[in-house]
Amino acid sequence: MYVRTEVRFYGEILPSLNAKRAGGSSPFAPRCLLAESDLTGVVSDEERATDVNNPAGGASLEGKGGTLVLRSLGGGGGDYYQTSPLSPHDASRCLSSLARLHASAWEDVPLLRKASDRLSECGGSYHLRIRNPRELVEMEKSWEGFVERFRHVDPELFARDGVRDIGKRMKELAEYVCDELSPGVEDAYATIVHGDYKGMNVFLPRDAPDGGGGGDAVIIDYASAGVGLGMSDVAMHLTHAVRPRDFSNGGEMKLVDGYLDALEAARGDMMTPQGASASVRPYPRDAALRHYRLASLDYFRFILGRFYRDSSPETFERRKNGMNTTLVNRNVDAMLAFVKRAEGHLMEFEEERRRRSLESADS
Repeated sequence: MYVRTEVRFYGEILPSLNAKRAGGSSPFAPRCLLAESDLTGVVSDEERATDVNNPAGGASLEGKGGTLVLRSLGGGGGDYYQTSPLSPHDASRCLSSLARLHASAWEDVPLLRKASDRLSECGGSYHLRIRNPRELVEMEKSWEGFVERFRHVDPELFARDGVRDIGKRMKELAEYVCDELSPGVEDAYATIVHGDYKGMNVFLPRDAPDGGGGGDAVIIDYASAGVGLGMSDVAMHLTHAVRPRDFSNGGEMKLVDGYLDALEAARGDMMTPQGASASVRPYPRDAALRHYRLASLDYFRFILGRFYRDSSPETFERRKNGMNTTLVNRNVDAMLAFVKRAEGHLMEFEEERRRRSLESADS
């Protein structure tokens, strides 16, 4: 249940994250004054609520739910706004706050074990293991229909062999990609991920003299939070909310590197419960960028299975101003750039899986 996960994040997990900061307060989440839920008869306190193969059925939801009371962001006189798509400047500020969230739980095994038990079973709203299995089963058919409806916008792209077969290829590679992005609580680089990091889940302060905004971006909606790799949030955020023109000429890597710089700085500021500085094991850039490419491909799998099966030029037109809708499902240029990136990532990780399979057979 999304309700239960969000209430638990604010009531049980966020205080532990805040305790690791010298100031004792979060620079990325609003202050929570009350977090409670009542799902009696719907799901037990110990029961997993994210298993799509065994959903809670037949339970009455009348009178059930949760309550969150958060301190108003405007209480200090500041002015906050939400928007999407984001400028590179605003996306960078969103990634800096995201880095502080990730740093707060980075490789903290006791905290991650608690998060694994109490939050979403698999971190992320688009994680394969919590999606409807039909999305994967029907992926080839979904892609064939999508290509038929959008072929005219770029006939050369959709005629390429590697693109025509994307549905089949993505279906075959989906489990491998999922496994590579699903760390255990004791694995390197594991952290707590937000899980639904779109532009509209961030409040940006508009308090700089030039009107461009300054200070920390504030993240909301932790209903899909759980253990994962931080790059899953980064990949979703940039794909969801940044225009393809801002990815060009090194723009994409500038944003990703900015996140990595912010992550390194934030990890250096973390404190252990005993008050000592937390250890800072490096997150090698090559490993981080591999995770980013995997996560970008994983997000493509989700968009294809969940949305592209029904998308058309007409739905893109209707949604073109919908800030809560991912850019790649309402803007043709963003969609085409997304498909091209997915094709390249598929080639890379198909070869990686093949090579690993051969190495395993030889060992």
